Amino acid sequence: MIRLFAFVTLFVLVTMAEVFTQERSRGATLKPISACCDIPELGDPKPLAECSNPRPQGPCNDVQCAFEKSGFMIDKNTLNKEAYKKHLNRWLEDHKGWSVAIEKAISDCVDKELRQYLDYPCKAYDVFTCTGIAMLKKCPNDAWKC
Repeated sequence: MIRLFAFVTLFVLVTMAEVFTQERSRGATLKPISACCDIPELGDPKPLAECSNPRPQGPCNDVQCAFEKSGFMIDKNTLNKEAYKKHLNRWLEDHKGWSVAIEKAISDCVDKELRQYLDYPCKAYDVFTCTGIAMLKKCPNDAWKC
């Protein structure tokens, strides 16, 4: 009986060891590609908190609020390019692997005039959406999760 118990225990341990040493397959997914890149929070906590309670209604108002409180907007329609670049470069100091993504965000979203075509114009949304897309396009391998 003890031999049988020892054999079963050994069999289970060997079987479990194989399971734990095999590389796990993530399988196919139809998630939006944005779900596959773990982009760290870009905003500073204080402006985000100020724009969260209560959260402004509408598709642009929360982003507009966060951009205004962060000093990224000169007025509702004008990006403070230097302030936004400075913020992105300061963010990069804590997120070293994202330098190529930040370079792309600055060149595509700050140095160029752009429009993301929300139903109504919203400069903060345009810049924020462009930044997210640029960072997704240059997502570092270690942040890729799909």
